[in-house]
Amino acid sequence: MLSLPSKLLFALAGLALALAAGYGIAVTERAGIALLVSAAVAAAVLGLAFLATPDTAPFVAADAPAPERRATTPGAPARGSIFPLLAAVSVGVLAVGLAVGASIGFIGIGLVAVTGLGWFSRSWADHPSWTPRVRERVDYRFLVPVGLPLLTLLLVLVVAFSMSRVLLAVDKNIASVIAIVVAIALLAGFAAIAAKPSLRSSAMTTLAVVSGLAVIGAGVAGAVQGERHFEVHHPDHTTEVHVRAEEIAFVEDELVVPAEETVRIHFVNSDAGIYHNVAVYESSEPDAAPIFNGVGFTGIDERTYEMTTPQPGTYIFVCDFHINMKGQFVVE
Repeated sequence: MLSLPSKLLFALAGLALALAAGYGIAVTERAGIALLVSAAVAAAVLGLAFLATPDTAPFVAADAPAPERRATTPGAPARGSIFPLLAAVSVGVLAVGLAVGASIGFIGIGLVAVTGLGWFSRSWADHPSWTPRVRERVDYRFLVPVGLPLLTLLLVLVVAFSMSRVLLAVDKNIASVIAIVVAIALLAGFAAIAAKPSLRSSAMTTLAVVSGLAVIGAGVAGAVQGERHFEVHHPDHTTEVHVRAEEIAFVEDELVVPAEETVRIHFVNSDAGIYHNVAVYESSEPDAAPIFNGVGFTGIDERTYEMTTPQPGTYIFVCDFHINMKGQFVVE
C-alpha cells in the first residue's frame, strides 16, 4: 500500500510530466522540457524511496484473537542518517539551477536522483527483512557490477564539471594555482588513505561527503559568477588592394588577388561631386555576369569593399557609372 509521501511524490511526478507536455506544445524549448521531465523522474525516484516507510496500521480482522503477551527485547536503536541533509542540498542546487541556467539544473537533478536512491537503499537496509545474506546477494549482483561503475562515473563528471566552472570563473593565473592546489590535495589524500588502510569507513565517508559538497558548492558559485571574458585572436590573412579614381579614370589598370579568398578593395574617389564605384565582372562583354558590385558614392571620399574572389582567371573591374573606367582583375 502506498504511503502518503509516496502518493504526493508520484502526484508531483505526474504534474511535472503534464507541465512538460504543455510547455513543449506552447514553447517548444528543449531545456525547459528536459528540466521538467528530469524533475518528474526525481520525484518518482523519491516516491519509490518512501515506499519502504508505511504510514498506516496493518489490517486486523474484527474476529482476530487478541495478541499474546510476551516479553520482548528492544531492537537496535535507529541510526542517524545524512540523507535529509543531502536531500536539502540537492533540492537547493536544483532551485539555483532553475533560476540560473540549465547546466546547474541538470546537476541538481542528478543530485536529487542519487540522494533518492541512497535514501531508498538506507530505508531498505533498516528493514527487518534485510539480512546479511540478502546484503551479500545485492552487493555481488547489483552494487559491484552496476552501481559502483555508474556512481563512480557520475561522481567524476560532477567533480570535473564543478571544477571547470570554478576555473572558468576566475582569472587564468589564479585558475592555474587552484588546479595545482587541488591536484596536490587529491594526491595527499590518496596517499594518506593508502598509508593508513585501517581508517574507519565512517571517517572516510564523512571526508568524501564534505569534500564533494565543497566542490559542488564551489562549482555552483562559479557558474553563478559566469565565465571570464575570452578574447579569440584570429590571424588576419585578408588581402587588400588599392584603387583610385581621378579625372574620371582609374589610376590602376590591373589588380592581382588570390583565388577564393576574402579580399578588401580600398577605393578612393578623388573626383569631387562625381559618382564612382568598383565592380567586378566576368568579362568586358555587355551581357557579362557581375561577380561583385560596390556601392557608388560621390567624391571626394573613400570606401573599403570586401568580396570573395572567384576561381583563378582574368576578369575585369569597372566603374558602373562610367564605361571608360576599367582594368584587368587577375585572380591567381
